Amino acid sequence: MDQNQLKKLIKKYQEGTASAAEKFVVEYWYESLGQQKTEDSEIDFLPDRKNLKQRIVWAASEYVDKRSIDRRRFIYVAVASVMLFMLSTVLYHQYFSPSQIDRLIKPIKIVYLDRGTISTGTAERTTVILNDGTKVILNANSGITVSNYDHVRDVKLNGEAFFDVKRDPSRPFTVHGGGLNIKVLGTSFNVKAYRDISNTSVSVRTGKVQVDNNEKNLRTLLPDENISYDRKSSNFKLTNAEYSLETSWLSDHVKLDQASFEELNQNFKNFYGFSLHTADEKLLKDRYNINFRKSKTMTAALEEIQLLTGKKISIKNKQEGKEIILY
Repeated sequence: MDQNQLKKLIKKYQEGTASAAEKFVVEYWYESLGQQKTEDSEIDFLPDRKNLKQRIVWAASEYVDKRSIDRRRFIYVAVASVMLFMLSTVLYHQYFSPSQIDRLIKPIKIVYLDRGTISTGTAERTTVILNDGTKVILNANSGITVSNYDHVRDVKLNGEAFFDVKRDPSRPFTVHGGGLNIKVLGTSFNVKAYRDISNTSVSVRTGKVQVDNNEKNLRTLLPDENISYDRKSSNFKLTNAEYSLETSWLSDHVKLDQASFEELNQNFKNFYGFSLHTADEKLLKDRYNINFRKSKTMTAALEEIQLLTGKKISIKNKQEGKEIILY
């Protein structure tokens, strides 16, 4: 555990907001100070540190017969052993074991953002770390803008992103994008708000998410709940589906199920950099089931689209853009 993490835990301990596991970490660290030298002169001691050892002894001995010294010592050792085991488990899982999210984002480009805009291009994903530790993982052809984040935790999104928000009850975190305002305290969720797709969608992985459209509160979403909002009609649809990181775009895999032509086009563009166009009204109204993977070539994807639509294709790589015409 590095010095910054330790300072944060000590502050939570002093404020009385530390969890039981975090208290174990802090108290064990203080106890160990008497047994080893430390070069950390920047960390202040807790006022009640001098009573720490006595409190641990009391906690260990309250379950034993006080008339039996030997038994009390045995129980003390047993409780201390359990505490050490729990401490090692907490340290590993909270500070050393990579989270499910971190395992997925590890190979992604990481940037730190205090103010301004970060954007991605075709087949590009970026992890943006905000100054409170909140992680924003941008999908391809997406952008996030931060202005006065030190005072108000507001961000603007164009495109798609997965948010892993640091909890701060004093400053709610709000995402503005696709005609929606998504407000949270500390949670993880996905927002898809591309300009070229008329629907904005929000999917919650953990925590609670409040969604409104500037006129009214649409819904407070719980884990594995999703909302799809039509920006043209202001109608919305609620669904329940588990949000799995391993089967999401975060793992370079997109599964479209009854997707609109707009969604088909956006995902094709995200993976290959070409836009799909057609003058056929039927194709524009149809729904599509298709998978995109990083390992799938554009040629293979186009063959599937031809089978789905029964159309021929014309590829145009013009100066103003890369287009594929279905006719």
